[in-house]
Amino acid sequence: MQIGVIEVPTLKELFEHKLEEQILSGKLKVGDSLPSERQLQEETRISKTVIHAALAELEQKGFLEITPRRGAVVANYEETGTMETLNALIRMNGGNMTRKQTRSFMEARIAIEGSALRRLAEKHSDDDIAYLEDLLAKTDALLAEKPLDADALAELLFRYHRGICVRSGNEFFPLLLNEFRPIIMEFWLRSISLFGAEANVHLAKRYLDLIRAGDAEGAFRRLQRSVNEYLSCLDEQIK
Repeated sequence: MQIGVIEVPTLKELFEHKLEEQILSGKLKVGDSLPSERQLQEETRISKTVIHAALAELEQKGFLEITPRRGAVVANYEETGTMETLNALIRMNGGNMTRKQTRSFMEARIAIEGSALRRLAEKHSDDDIAYLEDLLAKTDALLAEKPLDADALAELLFRYHRGICVRSGNEFFPLLLNEFRPIIMEFWLRSISLFGAEANVHLAKRYLDLIRAGDAEGAFRRLQRSVNEYLSCLDEQIK
C-alpha cells in the first residue's frame, strides 16, 4: 500500500483561501476595504510578513487592489482576474465548474479550437495528417485494452486536440490549451463517461476526415454541434 506524500497547507495559503472564500461568497464585496496589515496580524496571529505576501498574491490574482493610501480593497475579479482566479472559483465549488462556468469555457473552446480547425483544414501538410493519424492509432490501441484506462485516453485526446492547435500555425492556441489543461482533462474524462470511449475517438477521426478534405466550415460546425450535445447532456443530468 502506497499512501504518498501528504502536503499540509502553509499559513499563507490558508489565509489566502480564507479571503478568497470571503470574496467569492460575497461576504466581502467589490470596493470593501480590508483591515490594515497590523489589524489582520492581531486578529489572525499570523506574522505581518506572511500577511503581506498573501495580500500581494491576491492582488496578482485580481481579487484585491492595493494602493499606498487606501490599503487593500476588494477588486472586481471578473475585470482583473487571471487563470489563478478561475482556479480559485473552481476550488471553491469542490473542484467542479458551475453551469455558467462550463458554458463560458466551452464558448472559449469553440473560439480557440474552432479557429484552429478552420486554419488546419484550409492549409495542412502530409506531415500534419500523419501526426494526427499516429495519435489516433494510439487511441485505437488503447481502446483494445481491457479494462480501459480512461485517464490515458483523456491524455491522448488532449494531445490530439492540442496537436490540431499546434499544427494550425497559431503560436498562442496551444499555449492557451496548456494553460487550461487541468480543466480540459476533466472535460475529456467527463465526456468519456457521458458518451463512451469509442464515441469520443470516432469524433476525433471525424475531425481528421474533415481536415483532410479541406472542409473548414464543416469541421467548425461539427465542433459546435459536439459542444452543444455535451452541454445538453449535462443539462439533462442536472434536471
